[in-house]
Parts: sequence; structure tokens; C-alpha cells
Amino acid sequence: MFDKQWIFNIEQHNRYLSECRAQGKTPSFIDEIFFRRGFQGAPGGLDDLSDPYVLPDMDRAVDRILAAAEEGERVAVFGDYDADGVTASAVLYHFFKNFLEMDVLCHIPDRLSEGYGMSCGAVDRLAEENVTLIVTVDNGIVAFEEIAHAAALGIDVVVTDHHKCADRLPECSAVVDPCILTEKTPASDLCGAGVAYALIRAIADVLGLSDEIRRYVPIVTVGTLGDAVALTGDNRILVKYGMEHLTKLGWTGLNMLVDKISGGKEGKITSTFILFYLVPKLNAAGRLGNADRAFRLLISENAEEAASLTEELISENTKRQAAEAEITQQAMQPENLVTGEDDAVVVALGTDWHPGVIGIVASRLTEKYGKPSFVLVKDSEDTAKGSARSVKGFDLHKALSGCAGLLERFGGHEMAAGLGIRLENLRPFIDSLNKYGAEHSQYITEPPNLEIDAVVLPEELTVETVSQISELEPYGTGNPQPLLCVRRLRIHHCTKVGETGKHLKVSFSGETADGRKLLLDGIAFSQSGYEAIVRRIGCMCSVVCRAELNEWMGKRSVSLLISDLHDADYDIDNGLKCVYNSDYITGRGFALERRLLAVMYKQLLAYGDSFKFSDLYRIRENMRKLGLECTWYEIRNAIDIFTELELIKRKDKQNFSIVKQPGKTELGASAVYCRAQVQG
Repeated sequence: MFDKQWIFNIEQHNRYLSECRAQGKTPSFIDEIFFRRGFQGAPGGLDDLSDPYVLPDMDRAVDRILAAAEEGERVAVFGDYDADGVTASAVLYHFFKNFLEMDVLCHIPDRLSEGYGMSCGAVDRLAEENVTLIVTVDNGIVAFEEIAHAAALGIDVVVTDHHKCADRLPECSAVVDPCILTEKTPASDLCGAGVAYALIRAIADVLGLSDEIRRYVPIVTVGTLGDAVALTGDNRILVKYGMEHLTKLGWTGLNMLVDKISGGKEGKITSTFILFYLVPKLNAAGRLGNADRAFRLLISENAEEAASLTEELISENTKRQAAEAEITQQAMQPENLVTGEDDAVVVALGTDWHPGVIGIVASRLTEKYGKPSFVLVKDSEDTAKGSARSVKGFDLHKALSGCAGLLERFGGHEMAAGLGIRLENLRPFIDSLNKYGAEHSQYITEPPNLEIDAVVLPEELTVETVSQISELEPYGTGNPQPLLCVRRLRIHHCTKVGETGKHLKVSFSGETADGRKLLLDGIAFSQSGYEAIVRRIGCMCSVVCRAELNEWMGKRSVSLLISDLHDADYDIDNGLKCVYNSDYITGRGFALERRLLAVMYKQLLAYGDSFKFSDLYRIRENMRKLGLECTWYEIRNAIDIFTELELIKRKDKQNFSIVKQPGKTELGASAVYCRAQVQG
């Protein structure tokens, strides 16, 4: 807590107020959130999905597959080893086998021995099995060489994918990929499983099976959430239906996995449950071994087989977590970091790191450093392969396209990518990424922040209004759970909770317009270290949180999931607002001024050679007596700035030493200081 700026899109807020005035309606924070998201209400039903034929080449794909079914050809579904690829493979394979009664097999490449996507070796093996048609899912859009090789062997290929295409398309029977579309449609953000479902919808429409194929939507939902595509348009409809029917449509393996994870106490299925509990188990199969196990679980109709595969996947996920933690720690060690603080990206290079988890490790590095991160593992004396994860504003696909000549191969999209590189090209590669970062520097200059969806008063948070918020579900990429700023609160009580006391429970008091007192309870997970700070907040405060409903003994109440506290009133209508950029505002309490930093450093020097974290309370009170009403955000960031400039050194969580530097220290040398500047 206390380490992120709070920002609010004042431009959208003003547009919403203008629309209310034009329509003669009373503004409400619920209505404003829907306005911001561009939603009219809850998602529609499956009948509201867009026409599958909006996707390119859909008619050609349907004709070729139906011809194969008619002629009794042997068909291969060529999948991928992540949750999206596995679910897409399961949907297409099961439909071909059970509804089209096709002679079908499924090939999911091994991550370690084959790598991502089609390979000539795999095509050769399929040819030996007399396959005459390959239908890809979640891959194939850039498999030019492999598709040409298949054609030479007399094998046709239908590509279904959702990844970005190159400047040309594969020459094959059909290429069904929403990324080819030149205009945005509700189908534009479909993942691999979503495209596979659109394909079987188009076939089912020909055969009169539209109602029967609805049972595939729960599996499509798992793939959609697992691939982190935007939950808008068709994705929102699919995931809403899939969550509601996840265990109700007779999928033995999926039901077994849900039952095992939930301990037989299945409650309401949420996107969080699927994303953080189901998806990692399916992904674990392909990360540490062969994803075929996850595929077999999804299509299994045998309870005994499903139980065995479920246990295997849960065990694999435990191993994956251990490997991920170990490699993450190693990747952060100086000897494994190729880049420095001045580079726009983080690049870690290691040996014997498991390729199946380096994508997750890249995500961890991005979270820690706030930069695009590349985790590479040597696969020979001269080469390395790896995964990358990005931050908002840094398009990995464009950045890698700009230095394609330095790479052996690459693929992916804006936020995630995979690549291969010769080690001799590593420094020029980093220099190219630095150049791209400089040309798109806005993402670097933005400090860590929390974007608020609505600013509300305590009395506006009722059981009824929080229930209305839930109509925005399902939550996920492109449609996160709304983040509210609740103003004009006071700390009523706070205490540590949980088995080890790691969480902080906070009760807030507020007052309605007519003077009625009210209480709101909230919890800040893993934030008990701030108990003393929160207890000492005696003034009016604000909280950024997500509002949910709790039910206890038949009574429902509002509960706050606390993201951050601000020891001041965050009023977007007051005169203390600052321009964050052209659209956003924040308060003075989230800026850092030179005078405040200078006074605080002098206060620290008064402690001699060292000080404790607990001394910051007294330092803050002294600064307030000097007329500097500094917030805990400013105090925390000042400590980070002094540490970055090597004016202080952190010994442990509680103790700091003061490093006396000769001469003048330039604040501009601190990236934290530069990012936290707010004009206006």
C-alpha cells in the first residue's frame, strides 16, 4: 500500500456528465461505470454471438472439412500445449469425432522436443498415418514452410488461429484468423478456442446442430480466460454462459477437476476461480511434460481415467510452482541479468532453466521491475530461446518486428512473445529495444498507478448498488472488476487477521448527507505490516477498493477488498487536482516536490548514521509542524528515491543506514522521482 498514484479519467467523467445533462437523467456511479466500459447491461445470450462467417475464409474452411467428412478422409487437429490450445483441440476433436463421425486424431506438440506450432517432422509423421487434412488450432498463421511441406506430401491445411499475421498469409485451403480483419468486430478478440468454436458453429448451422454444440462453451470459456484475451464482444457472451454452465453439461474430466480443486464444495463459479485454479492445472501438463494429458482429461468420459489424470495434473502444477519460484529468484540475481537500470527492458539469461516456466518467470520480472521482461535460456553454446512479457504501451510484436534481423525466430502479440536468438546478437538486440522504448517512452514515464472507475461516497455503497455492479461480469482482461474510490471515511478500527496475522482488517466509519452514521468493513490481503500506520491515520481518508457482497446467517452486507489507502480526501471536484496527462487527474498528495524531499532528508540526517522504519512516524509529524502536509505515498516514495540515489541503504525491513554523499545529488538521476512528477 501507499506506493501507487491514484488516477481518474476526468475526460470520460466529463463526457458522461454531458450525456446525462443532454438526456435529462440523474448521474449515478453505476451508470458511469457501464458508460466507461461501453456496455449497455449484462451480456447477451449465445444467440447474440456474431455471425461466424464474419471471420475470413470461414466458408472455405467449412466446405473443406465437410468434404473430408463426406469422403472419409483422415483428419488431424494440430493443437498447442497451453490452456487455449488444449481446449481448442478438445473442442474441435470431440466435435469432429462425435458429430461429424470423422476419422480424426489430435497432435499436440511437445514443448521441449518440438516447440510451438507446426513442424516439418510432425507433418511427416502425420503423413505416415495417412492424414490428408490438417486443421490447426491456436497456431499456423506464420507456418509457411511447414504448410508448403504438407502440400508437397499431398496434405491440405485449414489454419484456425488468432495470432497476428505477417505481411503475407499461408497458401492453404483456408486461413481463419480474426487478426486478418481490417475492422473491429465482436469477434476480433477471440482466442484459439473461440475461433475453433466459431468454426463448429458455422458447420453446425449447415447441419442443424446449433443447440447441441452449446455444451462446448464451458471448455471454450476455460481457454478464453486462460489466454487473457479481452472480455468484450463475443468473449464476454461466451464466458458468461460458460461460467454459469461449467459443470452442468456433462464434461466428466472438467467436472472432476473442479470437484477436486474445490474440495467438493463448489460454490458460484467465477472467472477468478477458473483463471487462478483451473487454468494453471491444464497449463502445467504442457509446461513440465506433454499437454496430451490435459487434452485427454477434457475429452474423457471415464470417471476412473478422469480421476487419475486430475491427480496427475495437480501434482504437476505443484512441481511447476516450485520450479517457477526457484528460477524467478535466480533470474533476479545480478550474474543472470544482462541489462541494467538504464535499459528500457529487463533481460535475464540462464542455463538449465526449464523452458516450460520461463514465460511465467518473465511475468514475475515485469511485475517487479515495471518493464518489459525477457527470460532466455541457453539451448546451445551459441543460441538461446525464451519468452517475453510486456507492460501497457510497449508492443512486443512491433518491437521484435523492428529487430527481426537479429532474431532466429519470434512470434506472439502485444503483451507476450517467444523468440530465439544468437548470443552474439544479444547486445544489439537490447539496443534496438532501448531505441523502441525511447520512441514510445510514455509507458516508461508513467509511475505505478491505480486507475479509479468511480469516486463514491460511503452512503452510495449499498447491497443494491453492489449487486448492480455484478452485471458487469465476467471480469478479466479488458473488463476488470471495477476499482472504486470511497471518500470521506475515517478509520474506526483495524486489526491483523488470518492464521499468521498477515492480513489487515479495517473498519471505516462514515456519515450520510443527513448525518446518519454508518460502518464499512474491508480487508487488505497481505498488508498487516501497515497496521501501525493505518491506526495513526486520524484525519479523513479515502480508500481504493473493490466492493463485494458478503452473506452471513442470511444477511447480506457490503465488504471492501482494499487495494490502497490515502490519508486525505480524494475529491475530484476540488481545486487541488493536477493534470496527469491529457485525460487523467490526480491529487497533490500523489506528487513529489523538491522542497518536501529536501526537508525530509534533513530530518533523516538528524538521526545520525541510521534510522528505523518506525521513526518515519515522528519524521512525518515534524514535517507537518513545518507546514508540509505530506502523505504516506510521498513518504514511501521519498524512501525509494533516497535508496535509488544511494543516500540511504536498507539493511532489512525495519532498519536503514544513512550514506553521506559528498557534493550535490541530482534528483533527476532518480527514475522514481522522474516518474512521479505531476504537472498542473
